[in-house]
Parts: sequence; structure tokens; C-alpha cells
Amino acid sequence: MGNFNKQKAFGQHFLTDKKVIDAIVGHAKGALERNRGSALLEIGPGEGAITRPLIEALNVDQPFYIAERDRELIAYWKPETRFAAILEGDFLDQTDEKLKAIGPMVIASNLPYSAGTAIVIRLCKMTDQISEMVLMFQAEVAKRIYSPASTPDRGSLSLFIQNDWEVERLLVVKPDAFKPPPKVMSEVISLKRRTEPKIKLDSEQKHIAWNDLLKTAFKHRRKMLRGNFSGSAWQAAFVASGVDPTKRAESLEWEDWIQIWKKRFVS
Repeated sequence: MGNFNKQKAFGQHFLTDKKVIDAIVGHAKGALERNRGSALLEIGPGEGAITRPLIEALNVDQPFYIAERDRELIAYWKPETRFAAILEGDFLDQTDEKLKAIGPMVIASNLPYSAGTAIVIRLCKMTDQISEMVLMFQAEVAKRIYSPASTPDRGSLSLFIQNDWEVERLLVVKPDAFKPPPKVMSEVISLKRRTEPKIKLDSEQKHIAWNDLLKTAFKHRRKMLRGNFSGSAWQAAFVASGVDPTKRAESLEWEDWIQIWKKRFVS
């Protein structure tokens, strides 16, 4: 493949390490085998480090889509007959209608550092379509996604995603696995849609309320919860929940969040 102009705004670092590539392809193939009838969507195939092995690994009748924003790379992939379609342009600009037309999906991607968080947030909202994802992030972002309670990286992003998804770290990827090498470590994680969410958000009102609860609790990370909830719309529910008011938000277990939620929406 020819040399492409790497636009820094895209945050592109192309994967070259065969062991890492094989691991991602293996996990993606396993996800498709567990979710028969799902299409595969790869976001940002780049020069094809993951894409080519996926083409070789998948059944010929397996629907395979790619989403790419780089015009030179789109031109490169156009002749490839294996794809059901190429979603051209920024993934975040793809319409809901275009994505829904794909049907059930499994996602595989080495996400661009510059847009990884925004992309995974959109993907995680697509619980009616996506069953599993195998994604690579900058390690700092990955930790924020899978971080358990009482760890420094636990935050609103962790809870937002983990409410609907089981998250697991699959492997750590060193900078020399990429060309050009980034200045940071990367990690590959898997996300599997839960059968039932931790907290059921069955209306737009509840989605807004859940986001507001997280925003309130993590408003000042170093403050005790009683300080963050004081004077808020959640103060009464928090007090009634019996959760220790001297704790900080990152230390709460799911049972604590559920108790606060129930005191406002169930009791």
C-alpha cells in the first residue's frame, strides 16, 4: 500500500504488531460466532492491519462494513468487494438511520485517540443493535471505562458504560506496536451488552436523570458525597438511601448507586 498523509487531527497510529492484531481478530471472530446473524463494523480501518486478517478469518457470507473518514483511504478501499458498504466520513456524523439499516452488529476498532471517547459513548447508546465490541484505546481512556469501584480512574464514564456493558481488559499494547509510535500506552478491551442493565433507563426522562445523578455525585471528586449532594435535586434520595455521606463518588459500589436511584424513582 502506498504512503498516506497522516493527518494529525485524525489521531491515527497504524497497528503493526502481529500478536496484537491476531488477538483482536480472534476476539472479534469469537464475538461474531456468539452472535449469529450480526454484521461486523470496523471503524477506522486505516491501512488494513486488522481489516485484511478479518477478511481472511470471516465466512464469505459474513456482512462486513467499514467506516472511514480519510479520503485517500476511502479511495484505497473502494475496489474491495468484500464490504457490504463503506460508511464515508466521520463516524460521529453518520446518521442514526444509516447505522440502524445495518441491523445487529459487532464492532471492532483501533479507535483514533482524538475521538475515541466520543465514539464509544455513541456506540454504547446503541444497545438495541450492538451485542459486543472489541476496541483499542489510549490506556488512560480504557482505564476510565473498565475501572471498578474504589480505584482512581472510576468516574461518570465508567458508570455510564458499565450500566449496560460488561467491560474487560484484554491486553496492554506498547507504543512500538504502532507506526508511528504514540507517546502513550494503549489497551484493548471488550464490551459485552448486559442481559439487563444495572439500572433500567426506560425513558428519556430517566436517561437525563441518570446523567444528572452522575454529574452531581462527581461534581467535585475530592469532596465527600454529602457536599456534592447538598442542595441538589438528589439530596433527599441520597439521604434516604443510607449511603455513607463521608464517602466519595468513586468508592461507591453498584448497590449504593441502585439504592440512591430507587429512593427517587421506585420508593
